[in-house]
Amino acid sequence: MKKKLFSAITLLTLLGVLAVPSVQSETTAKEKPVGKRTLAKYDTDKDGKLSDQERAVWDADKAKSKAESKAKKSAGKAASESTPE
Repeated sequence: MKKKLFSAITLLTLLGVLAVPSVQSETTAKEKPVGKRTLAKYDTDKDGKLSDQERAVWDADKAKSKAESKAKKSAGKAASESTPE
């Protein structure tokens, strides 16, 4: 009986210890520091951090840039496929 109780307590302790780093990594991933150039460009109120509105503008610019890059890549691919050898 004591052996089962000890095993159960040990198992629960191990699970608790292993769960802490995964929870911490989720919170730190959301709170990555913003670079100096990004702050200079998007921090309109100059308070040293991005507000929700400033971050939304930054996210929109990143999405636009990604879409443009993808379009260039696919256009380059289409052009290379259409040229006869």
